[in-house]
Amino acid sequence: MINMKTYVTILLLIICSFAANAQLGKRVASTPAINYDWRPGFVSINEIGGGLGLGEITADYARNYFSVTSVNGYQFSRNVKAGIGIGIQTHNEGMLFPLFLDFRFSLSSQKIVPYVSAAGGIGLDFADVTEKSRIYINPSIGVKYVAAKKLGFSLSSGLIMMSARDYRTSFINLKLGVEFKGSEWGK
Repeated sequence: MINMKTYVTILLLIICSFAANAQLGKRVASTPAINYDWRPGFVSINEIGGGLGLGEITADYARNYFSVTSVNGYQFSRNVKAGIGIGIQTHNEGMLFPLFLDFRFSLSSQKIVPYVSAAGGIGLDFADVTEKSRIYINPSIGVKYVAAKKLGFSLSSGLIMMSARDYRTSFINLKLGVEFKGSEWGK
């Protein structure tokens, strides 16, 4: 037979387990840099990257590319960032100037932060805007290292799919970036 002390002990264990479980959203950062990285605020993500063409690579702009991009945006929560990006891509047959939206979702919030991202927009070719410009999407996965209070480094890989007027091209890409964190809105 179970006595009153056993009931009270079981009840206290259940209450403590619910209270401990409810605290997961209020984690404490292990360093001040991680604590700052969790805060909402402006971000600037600057990346260099390159890609190798997949499939048919004899077409214009299909063999390979090198890029430099900059995304300026806002971190809304510990896990969500969004911004507008611009850049330059040099391809085997010319240059494109991407103008795009970038969304990032962090999967954890420690010193090493895995994330998934999706970027999409238009790659403008100013030599012939109507015929050679492309629409593209770039889903990718990556990892960010929180180096200091307002500084992080990232490495990501993904797949870029571009669509022009009469053909499509695809690339496997690799990007190396540096992320600068600003202050919160109004501070």
